[in-house]
Amino acid sequence: MQIQYISVIYTLLFVNAIKAIPTDPGSTLPRPKACVASPDWVVSSHLRPSDCVQALDLFRRAESQKDGSQPFEFLARGARPASELRTLTTPRKYHFGSCTVVLAMFASIPPWFLEESTMERRRFAPNDIASLDELREAAKQIIATCVQLRRPLVGWQEMGRLSKAIGVFVWETGSPIDGALRPWNDLMLPGIGNETARVRGSSLKA
Repeated sequence: MQIQYISVIYTLLFVNAIKAIPTDPGSTLPRPKACVASPDWVVSSHLRPSDCVQALDLFRRAESQKDGSQPFEFLARGARPASELRTLTTPRKYHFGSCTVVLAMFASIPPWFLEESTMERRRFAPNDIASLDELREAAKQIIATCVQLRRPLVGWQEMGRLSKAIGVFVWETGSPIDGALRPWNDLMLPGIGNETARVRGSSLKA
């Protein structure tokens, strides 16, 4: 009986979270939670803001067959869905040149890569819900605020309608945190000119 009650409550939380997703995500998003200069995130002075813009475009292209305004349940690798929503497995990494845009559950991020105050010594849920439009807009704001205006900083933002369990990250390709987070899948997409960009953790299918 108690298990059924908990299940009902969790389902109601998901329903309310879905209703709370705005039609214009850019109008309600906060500024990036943190701009980061740690050598774990950015290891050289060669991070190019233009690469981050291209990585963001790869995000858009890789997920273009999905409805960007539709809420999805984002899952850590191995997590079980808790709703009837379509699911997207993380980490999802969109890499172009010196810059990588990442969608990952905080539960998957080794805690030493984040500020202690960020973790608040709490256990992050392995799932949360958001729309791709929301997450893409968050990445856009990180690039505009941290990478382009405060170079060579990178950054991250908490997202998710239930418990802010989804992290949107922008960091330098090849940095320690980049190497520590293995994507769930790899997909190749053509880059600009003669370049080939790798989109890590995305699928052109569902």
